[in-house]
Amino acid sequence: MPDEILTVHDIKNMADSPRGNTNTDTPPAETVRKQNDPEFLGLKSTFTPSRGDMGGGFCVIFEGKTGRTVFQIFWLAKPYANGQIPEVGKDWRNFVKSLPSMGPLDKDWGEKLQAELKEILTVDEKKKLFENYTKVKIRQLESMYRRSFEAAAQCVFSSQTEAEPIARPELERAKIIKPLPPTPEEQARMQKEREEKEKAEKEEREREEAKKEGNFEGTIIKCNPQVDPVKGKASSEIAPGDIIGITIEGDGTSALVNKYLAENNIEPLFPVDEIRETQGKKFLYVKISDEIRGYVAITKDIKIRVKESDKPDQPQKGASFMNDLFFFGLLGAALVALLFVIRYFFL
Repeated sequence: MPDEILTVHDIKNMADSPRGNTNTDTPPAETVRKQNDPEFLGLKSTFTPSRGDMGGGFCVIFEGKTGRTVFQIFWLAKPYANGQIPEVGKDWRNFVKSLPSMGPLDKDWGEKLQAELKEILTVDEKKKLFENYTKVKIRQLESMYRRSFEAAAQCVFSSQTEAEPIARPELERAKIIKPLPPTPEEQARMQKEREEKEKAEKEEREREEAKKEGNFEGTIIKCNPQVDPVKGKASSEIAPGDIIGITIEGDGTSALVNKYLAENNIEPLFPVDEIRETQGKKFLYVKISDEIRGYVAITKDIKIRVKESDKPDQPQKGASFMNDLFFFGLLGAALVALLFVIRYFFL
């Protein structure tokens, strides 16, 4: 709420929200402000009559750097009938909610004394108070506005005042101030979190789709295909029995399988056991073991690494030559023997 508009705030409209762990004790003398200290300060006060018929309290919350008031309530009860006096040592939210217990609100007198407070609690005064809200400083300020109230109301008051540092998130949760736009680092972090969440949700949907219409009762884990744009086989041509390369993702069973493969120096090449198509997706199921199957979700035609079938061993050139030489040697010896027999019997 800007300083120029000082009206009695309706506390019934104040948004409720969980409170953080806020220290409500008065800070020690010569408080040193740090970079992560609360950016706002709440000034809480009650003024009760030593004699007379009016009393009240107020809470002003302002931004320390600029002195801009973001929240203000000024409650004045007239006639004051010794109602319950709020404890200024309580956190600002409970203090504000207990102000009506002082008695019925007198709006006219409340606005008059609130105008007196505005003259004392200037922007510069609030900025100075934020930098140094020691007990001495607070008592000096309390004495100033108490005397001003007494002169305007012709009534003697006793006062209790304390200051409470308040963090920005608390005022944001109470919908008193709007959240700051995220920094580039926060935007990148939130984008990453959204992407990770979407990825996890997508994988869960795929896992549920992969389990449908199947009789396999073992464990099904998510896998990705190993793409080979040069020697690979188009996913549309993959058939059961083809041995394809995969990468296994995830924790739990997936992590254990990856660990086993790494420790035993085994390439992740497994046979395609089944192919299913549903809702525009193709699922390739690979048999990792009797109890574990991996599924690969294919949304477009890609070339997947396929293990080449084993080729029969080619005979060595040297061995072939020796075999031929031995064959022709035997053939020559047989011919010589045949000629010798012909000559012996017929010539």
